[in-house]
Amino acid sequence: MMIGVAVLAVAVGIISIFPAISSLKYDGYDKKSFIDPDVYQAIFLTNDQIYFGRLKNISSDYLILSDVYYVKVNENGAGQLVKLGAGEPHSPKNEMIINQDQVLFWENLRSDSAVVKTIQGLR
Repeated sequence: MMIGVAVLAVAVGIISIFPAISSLKYDGYDKKSFIDPDVYQAIFLTNDQIYFGRLKNISSDYLILSDVYYVKVNENGAGQLVKLGAGEPHSPKNEMIINQDQVLFWENLRSDSAVVKTIQGLR
């Protein structure tokens, strides 16, 4: 009976630490190596908002995005890419800290992307 309890305790211990080990590998290696610091990234949020900018840091809790742009939809339904802080009444700085729980996914943008070309034209 004691051997069965010991085996069960070891099995529960192994099962409980496996997610922690796998998340460390994922958080520590895969995400950080995916960021290309020489290009813009697109960040897709759970509220259907998309931000474009440069990821400077990533952790399991938050993303830091600088040189931020987003699509502003006018009353006619047409979208326009605008720089964060340009015309907003609260005058934010052009950096954001985004809660990782609000991110669906993010990706690096190619230099020939229409978004990147628009950003270069706004500079």
